[in-house]
Amino acid sequence: MIKLTTNHPSSSYNIPVFVGGDNNPLDYADGIKMLRKIKKWSTGELAEQLGVSKRTVENWEQGRMPKPIALKFMATFLGT
Repeated sequence: MIKLTTNHPSSSYNIPVFVGGDNNPLDYADGIKMLRKIKKWSTGELAEQLGVSKRTVENWEQGRMPKPIALKFMATFLGT
């Protein structure tokens, strides 16, 4: 189980963090890729759902930090 939440000690300034089933935080890149695969979406499908480019999602999955507003929207949109 993986979730994107602000209800975790490593979340600061109300910015969501990815948390694995063991309640340990994950890197954003790993968390985004894992959630996308759980939803069975391609990078293009996730990008379309979030209103960003496919390249933006690819950058996130390669380690580029998403903007806090994108993380908050993702947490709301993905229902985690």
